Amino acid sequence: MCCVGDGDAIDEEKIILCCAGCCFHMGVYTGGDCCGCTGKVGLCCLNCEVCCQPGAECLPCICCGPDVECDGMACCKAQLHACCFAITAAFPCDEEVPALVSVAGLTLYPKVGCCMPIKEAMDRAE
Repeated sequence: MCCVGDGDAIDEEKIILCCAGCCFHMGVYTGGDCCGCTGKVGLCCLNCEVCCQPGAECLPCICCGPDVECDGMACCKAQLHACCFAITAAFPCDEEVPALVSVAGLTLYPKVGCCMPIKEAMDRAE
């Protein structure tokens, strides 16, 4: 399938934040597999996966695949990637889409930094 190892459409560790408003993030995707587009959108426990990426397995409906997952997912969640751009959103925020605030590449919360990857912004232990 088009998902990375943990069932995600996007590896959040490879997104450098451009802007973020609480539970919505937009950034530059630095993964080596940035050719094409992938995504996973969910509402409650209904999900739809989209994948138009070279070398990926075909999904049930050409490049789309419906799915039912009732594993504590957020009320609504989206992970989308097209070429080198990525968008993640969730309500309420969760581990994959944490609460972040970033403007024009300057991250303000939970850490302050410039052109910060989401993983680094999420690491609050420092």
